[in-house]
Amino acid sequence: MSAADGGAYPKQQFSSMAGEPPRYENNAYPQQNVQIEMPPGAYPTLVQPNVVTVNPIDAYVRDYLPWSIFNTLYMNFCCLGFVALVFSVRSRDRKLAGEKMEAIRYGSTARSLNCAATILTIILLVLFFILMISGTITLIKTTQNFNGRY
Repeated sequence: MSAADGGAYPKQQFSSMAGEPPRYENNAYPQQNVQIEMPPGAYPTLVQPNVVTVNPIDAYVRDYLPWSIFNTLYMNFCCLGFVALVFSVRSRDRKLAGEKMEAIRYGSTARSLNCAATILTIILLVLFFILMISGTITLIKTTQNFNGRY
């Protein structure tokens, strides 16, 4: 085949009917006869492809529900984790209802509340451990001072 007659592609034959697909020459791709031996009683199966349709609008709406559940259970500083959970559920409801802008707004609020709950809880835990260590050191020093006086 040369570049003038279409290169490596088979020639198309166009039909006069508008709804009919184009026809290709049969000799473009030679048929190969392959015999597959199957055990007795076995039937050939057809493999059908699975098609999953994802709406691109829903793919970008995040509701931060797992983070909200974690914060509600473990880092619930001043109930911020619970409030974030409420906003996450609202965001998921709005996403399922098809209201993208409301879902994004609720998701953004849930993210902000989750950030605040996580950061404040970590600060509170670090402060608690610092106070525990400094209190223990102070207690050890005062008991050593009392033992030296008597």
